[in-house]
Amino acid sequence: MSAMPKVAAGLNHVAYLTEDTAKTKRFYSEILGFPLVAAVRNDYDPESDSNRRSLHTFFAMGSGEVIAFFEIEGVKHPPKDDVPTWARHFAMGVESRQQLDDWHARLKEHGVPVTDVVDHDGIWYSIYFMDPNNVLLEFTYQARELDADDASKAETMLEEWNATRASSPADNK
Repeated sequence: MSAMPKVAAGLNHVAYLTEDTAKTKRFYSEILGFPLVAAVRNDYDPESDSNRRSLHTFFAMGSGEVIAFFEIEGVKHPPKDDVPTWARHFAMGVESRQQLDDWHARLKEHGVPVTDVVDHDGIWYSIYFMDPNNVLLEFTYQARELDADDASKAETMLEEWNATRASSPADNK
């Protein structure tokens, strides 16, 4: 068995579907300030083994990490499923509570519906809003470093979750 490779250094990009690249560019570049840094065009879809055009665009955050979008000819967003919207989101870190408050104000100024600040156990403070593609976005400020005590509590919580989950009637179907 080979040795575990070094853990990934960071996020390169995450990709989502868009039906309107122009609208996506306006939102990410003009409101959020993420410059368009690259694009790749394809005329072939390897999954369907067919000629189908697509445009893959990349918008950079201050860290250099990227959120990307595919506009694929003839592809529309699938209908909403049963997964709660909050369970799928893209969280981006900001450096201070003031920065979080500044983003809250900017989003409101641009008519973007945004939540009030949510306190996650005094560790993270977050605001949530949707992009034009119905991707739930989060700006979050981490108020303190995570430590060994946080990791220990997480392990205990996971063990308790698994113990109660194993006895859940829904799991015995």
